[in-house]
Amino acid sequence: MADPIELAPDYYLSNFRALVDFVADRYAALLSDGEHQFQQTFDTLDIDSQRLYVRLLSRKGVPSSAGALFRLHKLHYAEIADLPQAAERLVAAGLLQRNPALALEQLLPLFTKAELLAASPAPLAKTLKRPDVEQALLQQPPQTAALLGADTILAVQAAEHFDTFKLCFFGNLNQDLTDYVLRDLGLYRYERYPLDAQHLPFTSRAQIERHLRYYDCLAQLDDALETGADAILALAAQLPDDLEGIEGDAALARRLDRLRLTLARQLERLDALDAAEQLYRHCSRPPARERRARIAIKRGDVDRGLELCREILAAPLCEAEQLFAESFGHRSAKRTVHAHTWPAPARYRPPTETAVLPQLAERVELLAAAHLQTEASTAQCFYVENTLINGVLGLYIWDILFAPVPGAFFNPFQIAPSDFRSADFYPQRRAAFEQRLAELDSAQLAQRVWQHYDDKFGIANPLVAWEALPVELLQLALQRIPIEHWQALFRRLLGDITEHRSGLPDLILFPAEGGYELVEIKGPGDRLQQNQQRWLAYFARHQIPHRVLHVEWQQP
Repeated sequence: MADPIELAPDYYLSNFRALVDFVADRYAALLSDGEHQFQQTFDTLDIDSQRLYVRLLSRKGVPSSAGALFRLHKLHYAEIADLPQAAERLVAAGLLQRNPALALEQLLPLFTKAELLAASPAPLAKTLKRPDVEQALLQQPPQTAALLGADTILAVQAAEHFDTFKLCFFGNLNQDLTDYVLRDLGLYRYERYPLDAQHLPFTSRAQIERHLRYYDCLAQLDDALETGADAILALAAQLPDDLEGIEGDAALARRLDRLRLTLARQLERLDALDAAEQLYRHCSRPPARERRARIAIKRGDVDRGLELCREILAAPLCEAEQLFAESFGHRSAKRTVHAHTWPAPARYRPPTETAVLPQLAERVELLAAAHLQTEASTAQCFYVENTLINGVLGLYIWDILFAPVPGAFFNPFQIAPSDFRSADFYPQRRAAFEQRLAELDSAQLAQRVWQHYDDKFGIANPLVAWEALPVELLQLALQRIPIEHWQALFRRLLGDITEHRSGLPDLILFPAEGGYELVEIKGPGDRLQQNQQRWLAYFARHQIPHRVLHVEWQQP
């Protein structure tokens, strides 16, 4: 085993500088004066002050209107020689604020319950819970000096400027400098792809501002959902919309759709159906039309509900939406004179067997695999679930997956393009995918898979789980699975890679006489999930061999 990699004590500072420099080099023309000043101010600081600022910027302090709060005497970092002096220099540079004037309720979370009890002007019972202690102090507030003692409160400043740098680097505000650490520790190896000006995801300051505005709204989401319908509608009104020019910014459009769907769903739960329906109308992705159909039926407007189901069936955006319209339309039409126009959707029943096995500590899938191999002593059976078919696809389309599509890559630490889990993934690369599928044959499939297996082994790919793809398994799969089956499997996966890359059968069986079979295992009390049922029905339509094996435990 390789020796563990030891990071430098201030590894985080090197990573912070690399992030800021990366963004400044590529987006200099789009950064504000404040953001340029932030970088320049930071660069002029001594190294201990830089270390302290990045430490605090990366930590979750107590939120306040003045910035994230910390208590100076609680801070200890071995690599910072004189922490109080570093803090003083940051205060002078405007990157920290000392003892900001704040209401008492914003300061209380900085202190332990014992400290709050000691600062109380009147004795409080130690058995009180913390919220009750805080409430008592707010009713008879202590002097701030009694609470702080000799301590100093520090509030981090200019964090909003770093948010812009993070957004430009990661494409979101959910990630942090941990990605650098994963690389430095050798836990991830990333594919190399162009990150030049021609492929920058952000092309205007207005675009950056809209994304920042979205994240500001996202930070208010939980409070709005808890407060009620008026707060939800007020938050929805703050969102950037098409009138502000988000056409062409697919990433922002996806994020806004997700947020609006969340807001509208809560309005539904609050029975604010008119408002919910209006918000759903602003969403272009599933399940917006499904929810509108459900609202129509709930109101008793069956004709409108059926009309929406017909719209879906005429142009479904995904398989799940189509199946909903078939099923919901049939159930709703049964209440009307239109019942004869909505036949019940066909439900596929896969071939099913039962095996009675001894109950052991192993996973039921592994017990079933051993059982299938025992039934035919020369057969080979592998536990693959979602790893084999996805993995072969990931190896076959590796170069297309990491092609420099505009807006796909923000930084060097991406396992996948930014649109990988979206409905835009296939359309953005349609020509390349269609050509690759059109030229699919056994020789080319094997050649590309083995080439990428050898050249890229260990590099992160969202479809490839290297540890689950032993050479023996890949060899058998490429030899035994007919090319027309690979074609069908790949097309369904690429059609909706987010939904379809799960739900694949647990096992693949390679009988001694040739061929293969996909086997879904269900333990006692387990049932097929909807995505599994859809895959099994697809197998039947394309003559892909499959079955379901129900396992029951032997009685002692």
